[in-house]
Amino acid sequence: MRKIIAISTAILLAACTTTQQANTALSTKFAGRSADSFFLQYGPPASSYTMNDGRRMYVWAETQRNFQLPGSSTSTVNVIGNTAYVNTTTTPGANIAMQCQVRLVVSKSGIIEQIQAQSDSMGVWQTSRCNEVFGG
Repeated sequence: MRKIIAISTAILLAACTTTQQANTALSTKFAGRSADSFFLQYGPPASSYTMNDGRRMYVWAETQRNFQLPGSSTSTVNVIGNTAYVNTTTTPGANIAMQCQVRLVVSKSGIIEQIQAQSDSMGVWQTSRCNEVFGG
C-alpha cells in the first residue's frame, strides 16, 4: 500500500499545477468575454454583489466532490514458544473534498473584467482543481 501511495504521489508531483496557472488560464479564456457565456457553459453563480460603481462581482462554485480514502491495517506476528502474538497497526480512512470557486468582476455591460480562483482545492489528477476545470 505504501508503494502505491509513493508512486501516486510521484505522478501527482510530475503533473503539478498551481492556482496561479489556473488564474492565468481563467484570464486568457474569459477576460473580455460575456459573463453570460461563462455561466451558460459552467452553470449559474452561487452569489453576486453589486458594487457602488455599478459593476457586479459574482462567485461561481462547482458542486463539491468528496472522495473517500480507505483505511488500512498491517499486522506482524511474533511467535514465542507455542504462543503467537499479533501486533496490528491501523490507519483510518479519510475524506478529501474537492472544489473550485471563481470570483468574477463584470462590467455594467456584462463583460468579464477580472476573473480568478477564490478557493482552489487539490484536484483529482492535479494539485489545482481549478486548473483541472479551466486549464485545458
